[in-house]
Amino acid sequence: MDPSSDYHFLNQILGRRVKITLVCGIFQGVLQHVDPSKIIVLKKVKNLETGRSVPGVKMFFGHEIVNEEDVTYTVVNQFQQKFGSAMLHIKKQSVLSVAAEGVNLCRHGKLCWLQVATSSRVYLFDIFLLGSRAFNNGLQMVLEDRKILKVIHDCRWLSDCLSHQYGIVLSNVFDTQVADVLQFSMETGGFLPHCISTLQESLIRHLKMTPKCVSFLDDKQKMVQENPEIWFMRPLPPSLLKVLALETMYLLPLRLLLLDEMMSDLTTLVDAYLNTYREGSGDLLGGTEPSCMELPEELRQLMDFQRLRRERAMKDYETNAEGLLVRPQLTYPKEKAVEEEGKQKSTRGSLSFEGAMLPKTLDLGYLKSQQAQEDTCLQKQETKYDSKQVRTKHQHASSTGKATETGDSTTKTSSCFGLQGSKDVRVTQKEQTDMPNKTQSSMSLQEKIELLLMGGKEDENVENKVSVSFPSVGN
Repeated sequence: MDPSSDYHFLNQILGRRVKITLVCGIFQGVLQHVDPSKIIVLKKVKNLETGRSVPGVKMFFGHEIVNEEDVTYTVVNQFQQKFGSAMLHIKKQSVLSVAAEGVNLCRHGKLCWLQVATSSRVYLFDIFLLGSRAFNNGLQMVLEDRKILKVIHDCRWLSDCLSHQYGIVLSNVFDTQVADVLQFSMETGGFLPHCISTLQESLIRHLKMTPKCVSFLDDKQKMVQENPEIWFMRPLPPSLLKVLALETMYLLPLRLLLLDEMMSDLTTLVDAYLNTYREGSGDLLGGTEPSCMELPEELRQLMDFQRLRRERAMKDYETNAEGLLVRPQLTYPKEKAVEEEGKQKSTRGSLSFEGAMLPKTLDLGYLKSQQAQEDTCLQKQETKYDSKQVRTKHQHASSTGKATETGDSTTKTSSCFGLQGSKDVRVTQKEQTDMPNKTQSSMSLQEKIELLLMGGKEDENVENKVSVSFPSVGN
């Protein structure tokens, strides 16, 4: 069914109860609105995995929705038709994700499958059948092209295999395993973890996926253990082909999340730079030397990031004999999974399937009434706080007057619709009431440091979370 027929079909069943399967959950509700760009709105939504109801309405995007019986991928096992069109599409991209499967994948082993995913398509190249001609006819050019970013998880084995067996030198690679270690080092003020993360662990840790959502990787590992030469089977079982497609698609959103986490320091310091003069008195500006190249105080406080993070890391982690921090094993008890689902944590979907690309513009007019209800609720929450305590806690914020009021309005809108680039916006009602008159621009750098350091610790007592995810894909 093509996208246009999907749209017309869904419009015919408006008001009917439907079930939607995402990569991270199954939801049921009454179909209220469908957009040609594959935005679906449901009301009276229920999470079928936890049994809990979702208040209000919930939006789903085409790239989040998975039809488990028809995950779109293209198996390229011949040069006529499929190979040529695949290469035409791949060469137009600036970012790709790449994965591979084989037996003893290194210079001494055998490469059987090479998977390439873009923001809209997934290609599974059968190297076992195509042989080295697949690389000579275009794949080598792509893998060596410095203008095309390749996202890979642990590129060591594939790099060794391609170099020694096919003469290919991989270039311009974003390795998500390396990025995970770098992000950990930044988070802990310079410490290194005692071990690296598997793809499965990275998806759970950064994309906040539950073990159930990534169980397909466990299934693959079990099948490989039972039959180490399973990748030589032709035809390969559809269940395994689906696994090859899924593990490749997840690499693109994983890269974006890691980039966001690693760029958080830069964002905070730039905000401090923006506020250095404009939030203070203008009396001293006349004597400021534009040519002064001394390190500003706003940037020197980067040392505070390191010191505070190291102190916290020493409390939170054990240290092994080598001085490396011991990462605790990822655990996700069933009770915690149910609790977090009940709090409506953001559900991150897979990459868009063929014909289901993320729309450039979003028509949210249909949800204006819902936004008004959320704003009214938040305003009622704010009035419950003692005004004297608020003025004392945020004294410097109140002096900004009209600008602060504008900031609050922006915050409320963002909390409802999450429109902030590629980042998910999660604003709890507690956070709204704790900071009624304080915007990011009026916070001191020290306060931003403390806020950043506490960023991963959400109040577990907060039951209602206003959150709409807009996962980004592609570039």
